[in-house]
Amino acid sequence: MATPLKRCILSDKFEDEQDSQELIPTEQDTVTFQGKSLVVVRLSDGRNGVVLRWICENLHLLPAAQVRRIKRTEVIADDLVYVQVQTDGGPQIMPTLVLHAVPYWLATIDIRNMASDDERRRDILAYQRNAVDVLYAWASTPRVIAAPTDLVPSEPIAQPTRPAPDAPLADWHEYHVRMAAVLEWQMEISVWQGSVESRLESIEAIVPDILERLGPELITIEHQRSVQGLVKRLHNANGKPFGTIYDELKTAFDVPRYQELREQDWEKVLNWFRVQLDRAKRKG
Repeated sequence: MATPLKRCILSDKFEDEQDSQELIPTEQDTVTFQGKSLVVVRLSDGRNGVVLRWICENLHLLPAAQVRRIKRTEVIADDLVYVQVQTDGGPQIMPTLVLHAVPYWLATIDIRNMASDDERRRDILAYQRNAVDVLYAWASTPRVIAAPTDLVPSEPIAQPTRPAPDAPLADWHEYHVRMAAVLEWQMEISVWQGSVESRLESIEAIVPDILERLGPELITIEHQRSVQGLVKRLHNANGKPFGTIYDELKTAFDVPRYQELREQDWEKVLNWFRVQLDRAKRKG
């Protein structure tokens, strides 16, 4: 469950941070894993991310060293962004890893030289096995949006009964007060209807342009993970470097990043890997 951010952490001055674009998240939250905090954010483009500072601290890793390692790893280098994080000491710019790159990053943390009873080894294994599930559970939780407070009442206000001509002044006063409320409601409804019609017309005008700009649907997170697994399998089969395989895949489908492969081409992507694996087997 999310808990408030309780402490101030000064941002590290990482290499090339000055050249990175600062992103302001639409939402910042804190989730707990194994009793320790992880700061997570939602970005304006819909991506989710985890701030490296806290996850590195929990695993006894140097954040700056991990940032350099991520930058050297082509498959996830583009998923490192710099985000404005709110702390008790004010906003700090901190390196953040987009969520779909976290499994790969965690899986490539080398623990072979750590003793089996090393506490760090146990912590890293726990994160490699279970932390991603906690992060994705948070990312999939719908945001609660407060209801507007200035909505026009949906039910009409009943018009009061007109008093008799000889009714007391108090009855006439009450009648006019209630009539004023009825007239105000009718005017608000009229303004609201006009605003809605205007907005609908505007939306209808820009929808075709939006659909054109959005382009085709990109592969899902699950398929991105499948690509990573297939690349590793192909690397083991033909010995080519990971970067070379990713470059050949991107060239084959004319995309700048493997994450931008089109979902409609997924069967073609699988077939491409089948062909490459068959070639590797024949050569072997």
